[in-house]
Amino acid sequence: MVKIAESCLNVLYQHGLSSAQFQFYFERAKNDLLADDMACDAIVAEVMQSMDDRPDAATLFGLLLDEARMGIENDSPYGKAFLENAQKAIKARIAADAFEPLRRLKIAGLYRRAGLPVPDILMLDPEGESAADEIPMPDLDGVLAALAADVEAEGGGAYEFFSGLDEMTAGMPEEAKAGFIHHLMGLDNPFLERCALYWLVSGASLTREAVAAGLRERLMRGKLEPGTLSCLPIIRGWLPASAARAAIDDIGKLARRQGLANVSNQNRAEPIVSDIMATTADGVGAQGLTIVGKLQAQTFVAMILLKTGYGIKDAFVIRCRSKREAASIVSYARLEANSVRIDRMTAELLLEAALADGSKRRLRPIG
Repeated sequence: MVKIAESCLNVLYQHGLSSAQFQFYFERAKNDLLADDMACDAIVAEVMQSMDDRPDAATLFGLLLDEARMGIENDSPYGKAFLENAQKAIKARIAADAFEPLRRLKIAGLYRRAGLPVPDILMLDPEGESAADEIPMPDLDGVLAALAADVEAEGGGAYEFFSGLDEMTAGMPEEAKAGFIHHLMGLDNPFLERCALYWLVSGASLTREAVAAGLRERLMRGKLEPGTLSCLPIIRGWLPASAARAAIDDIGKLARRQGLANVSNQNRAEPIVSDIMATTADGVGAQGLTIVGKLQAQTFVAMILLKTGYGIKDAFVIRCRSKREAASIVSYARLEANSVRIDRMTAELLLEAALADGSKRRLRPIG
């Protein structure tokens, strides 16, 4: 099985992630790689040794983590087995002092990217790390500028920027992460305020408190954008009774006193929905929605994945460059995905049920 791991890495190195050669080989080999503890150990060893110089091992490990997550969601046995084997391999190398803290942070980010809980063994312990293992901290402004540049170069926006930051901090203890995020709220970066809304929706309690406090401080400095302010009442309805929700309420009161409460709604265009389609639920309770609409002169297509037990599993918006592009997406939804047209009331019922389903497991949509 170790040879299969080595062969898969070689194909990835030679042909690249998006190549037909690697995709074909990975489809044939992935179940063996997921099931075998020796193959998992070999991949973890490669990740440990070559994450910076040769990122192929990290890429392969991330793909297998994603496959493991889907296996768990679909009640397949190989997903749980791989995660258990991976944690054993990581634990053994940490015990042998073969995993420096910065590398553990990067591997924690792979778990976060795959939508998996970060294993406790990867979480940093600032008090427990030895002086020799002190983490070299790069210049924060430089890291943020580089990340923002990468996101913009790839055509991404605030959500992609948030995802990058979320992966960077995945292995940080919650107290340290909350302090880091509160610091970010004080920086003048165009993406950070929108990132704050994603953290409010998806973060742990300390993170939410830090974000809410940071937003309040931005409001007091006159830096809070009207668009951000308009989103807070909606997000407030998703939050449990907590210090974060109390801070959001306080922001609303302060905004009203300053005459800002209705500024964001002035001259605000409403989207026009022209078509809604849905697939039938498959064998694991997954169902797709496709919503076509227009906001001012911009045509958009919203894609939403619902899944039993997970609520809104994924959601994103495609801003189409032309009507032809939108028509192509709609054609695919109808013909390839076997979607049927539904009315707006049916779509609202599906989304309400999905939100309720996700709320039972304290899951929130952040597409």
